[in-house]
Amino acid sequence: MTTQLENAVREALDQLTDVPPPADLAQAAIRTAGRRRTARLAVTGVAGVAAALVAVPVAIGVLASPGGNLSPAVTGQAPVVKPFVVTAYSGVDNPGDMGPADDYSLLLDPSTGEYDKVPYNEVVPSPDGSQVVVHVGDNSPAYPSRRGVLDRESGQVRWLPGNAGYTSGASWSPDGRQVLITNRPKHGGGDGFLLVDAATLDVRQVEVPDVSTQNTNGLAFVWTPDGTGVALTHSVSDSESEPGRVTGIGFYDLSGKPTRTLRVTGGSLHDGGGFSPDGSRIALDNPLVDDRIQIVDVVTGTIEQDFSVPTAGTVVGWYDNEHLIVKDYGDRDLTERPSLKVVDLTGEVIQTVQLADGSDTAQRVYVGSSADLSSAAEKLAF
Repeated sequence: MTTQLENAVREALDQLTDVPPPADLAQAAIRTAGRRRTARLAVTGVAGVAAALVAVPVAIGVLASPGGNLSPAVTGQAPVVKPFVVTAYSGVDNPGDMGPADDYSLLLDPSTGEYDKVPYNEVVPSPDGSQVVVHVGDNSPAYPSRRGVLDRESGQVRWLPGNAGYTSGASWSPDGRQVLITNRPKHGGGDGFLLVDAATLDVRQVEVPDVSTQNTNGLAFVWTPDGTGVALTHSVSDSESEPGRVTGIGFYDLSGKPTRTLRVTGGSLHDGGGFSPDGSRIALDNPLVDDRIQIVDVVTGTIEQDFSVPTAGTVVGWYDNEHLIVKDYGDRDLTERPSLKVVDLTGEVIQTVQLADGSDTAQRVYVGSSADLSSAAEKLAF
């Protein structure tokens, strides 16, 4: 397995959090290999990183900020207006631990431009930045999984009631009123998703028929841009030694009823950031297979663009309607650190943003609006 592919596999599995991996991909083995690789490459600062698109959070001070230079370097022809900033590094590996239970995360303090270290192995900021979904544990007897909602101003966490299942892919609705969590019961049957009321923490479990046989890659449900439904990349397994084959993107209402299927067979939709700002297109990728990105029409599934990026990576989201933000694993010749790249719809790199020191092993990198940054943090915008 190549270093680049190893990173891609590790990311895909780590995104599942507590969900048991497909039979052909052992999460524990990949994670162990990833940690050994991190130690081996520590002097080069090379490891995998993932990304997603949300709004900018506000300041929080839970633990002291880590040392080192946390200002990303921006190269290329940067725009005059710099609308985005990396707001959170979710799930940074703890080198002394072989599992995810002791991982931590970094949250941006926009008043200082520093990242606060927080004791959660997953963080997902809300659209207005006032709250963050947090996660601890790894679903083992020693470290049971828990999810909660952190208030950014007070630092207090309201924990969700226990759930007898494996959960993954927490994401906020566009209006910030609900949290979507993919759910897989421990004892089989009833696969689907949870809808959590952010104000009351009331949880509604929604079963989606036949989803267990249509999701061999174990991806998460994502919100549609209008917040009235969810979508899931369908995949089936042709071989236990290969990733599942994408067969389409299923759309569902919030009761779990299928509404339509978009017939695509190339890449996958990993989160809501794959939808273009105007809602007319979807960016799909498949870093486990190749370095190509497809832009498809959201109604017909027609491929409008099909291009390669510098290395096999994941679509973070759309910079605007004509440019994407793409995660580059940064391991060509073991000399490059992970970075974000702004590319046009031919794959040409317009801008490169290096990620903060010490964040190379983060499972996800959240990007949001730079509108509320202080002058001290403006250097982080891109």
